[in-house]
Amino acid sequence: MRTQKLTLTDCPDAARLHQLSFYKGWSEKDFEEFLADPLTQGLKSEEGGKLCGYILWREIGEEAEILTLVVAPDFQRRGLGSHLLDALFQRLGEQGVSTLFIEVAEDNEGAHLFYLKQGFNLISKRPNYYQREENKYVSAWNYIKKL
Repeated sequence: MRTQKLTLTDCPDAARLHQLSFYKGWSEKDFEEFLADPLTQGLKSEEGGKLCGYILWREIGEEAEILTLVVAPDFQRRGLGSHLLDALFQRLGEQGVSTLFIEVAEDNEGAHLFYLKQGFNLISKRPNYYQREENKYVSAWNYIKKL
């Protein structure tokens, strides 16, 4: 599967996937605002004209932060997340970025395993960060990867 740039025309589909994947998913307007920011970029993967997954990140100097990585349910556990992350690693390396961060909700066990497998290391936890149902909160776990 090949990757290409995530664009403003992708915002409606990106928002639908994000809302399907997260408790408080981002809106189309959120994606438009992210992509309007010159420090924020995204890559996507499509099959048959359908958005299958994407990664959105922000770069500042020699550091970058993954804002979100989403894979459509029908495409999960098929290597698409790893493919998107590998494409990001390559792009960041070409641009001289040496450090990459990601923040993961404590209750997202699959994401923790995925990022550890990809060579990220846990560096800190932010208590009671992500809101869940019934006004409950879970911690955010912060990971780093040296590129």
